[in-house]
Amino acid sequence: MKLLTYLLIFIAPWLGAQETAVKVSGKDRYAADIAKFVEQDKANPPPQNALLISGSSSARYWVSAPDDFKPYPVINRGFGGSKSTEVLSTMDQIALPYHPRVVIYFAGTNDLGGGSSAEAVVENIRQYVERMRKENPKTGIVIMAGLKSPKRKPHWAEFDKFNDLLQKYCATGKNLYFVDHNKVMNTATGEAIASLYREEGDSAMHANPKGYAEIVKLVRPVVDKAWKVSEPSAK
Repeated sequence: MKLLTYLLIFIAPWLGAQETAVKVSGKDRYAADIAKFVEQDKANPPPQNALLISGSSSARYWVSAPDDFKPYPVINRGFGGSKSTEVLSTMDQIALPYHPRVVIYFAGTNDLGGGSSAEAVVENIRQYVERMRKENPKTGIVIMAGLKSPKRKPHWAEFDKFNDLLQKYCATGKNLYFVDHNKVMNTATGEAIASLYREEGDSAMHANPKGYAEIVKLVRPVVDKAWKVSEPSAK
């Protein structure tokens, strides 16, 4: 009995910590953001079989997307500093209901910047693709690389690994594409092109409007290809 008591004393705080971690992870951390999207969808239902931009703040800041991808209808569901785990956990609310014809997936850098392994992030993306394709087998999915920005420099080695794994993963799939925008956001030696970043100096992490204009030059032809070979999913 004494042994059991001692175990409970030591284990209880750990269990509490785990419970707290669960409460602030996944869709709960961004519950307000997700609820806002859901209410917005109820008030003004978005089109089915559109181009969905799914991901973190790199997706959210892409405000020019509706113009960049005309005439395709665009739904942008980027939120906060979300991780691939959170993009995955919110699919039932802000991805699957739209039955997108093409998806641009723009997440994973927050995971890597927080210390997650490249393998873990690619696995989360694989699960996202699997869930999307389960309901929408013909959906084209365009996956953006991890941007080696100045802010993420301490993790560049993991970013390189992530991008290599992601490119290989996309090469094995049908209507699955990898787009490496490092080649337009950074120089050949890996230095950031400052004029294309939203932030300055070592804090630079996101593209600004000029940066997105360069990214579109890479992504638009891929989206066009994916759109042609995709088919509208059932509503």
